Amino acid sequence: MTIKTSPIERRRETRLESDDIIRWKRPGHIEDHKAWTIDQSPSGYGFMARKDNAPAIGEYINIRRYDNDRWDIFEEPFRVARTEFVTDQLVLVGCVQDEPMQLP
Repeated sequence: MTIKTSPIERRRETRLESDDIIRWKRPGHIEDHKAWTIDQSPSGYGFMARKDNAPAIGEYINIRRYDNDRWDIFEEPFRVARTEFVTDQLVLVGCVQDEPMQLP
């Protein structure tokens, strides 16, 4: 199932290639999912998630990013703006943050 995304939901900033390891969870849920980023911009991330637990469009998620020897926690949640199946097991997730984030 591929979801078409309107131009409003797409990031307009320059995207930088990224291979960060992140952990994500839905606020208020006891869960911890691992993901691998593919790109980042000042307003969001694109990452690969497993099909069986990928967040849905419109959901908010909290993200932690592994930075050398510690986990950086983003204070503001990210809103899932786009999902697209890449393989039968992986989903590309595009998420945006209302406030621009600081790139490493």
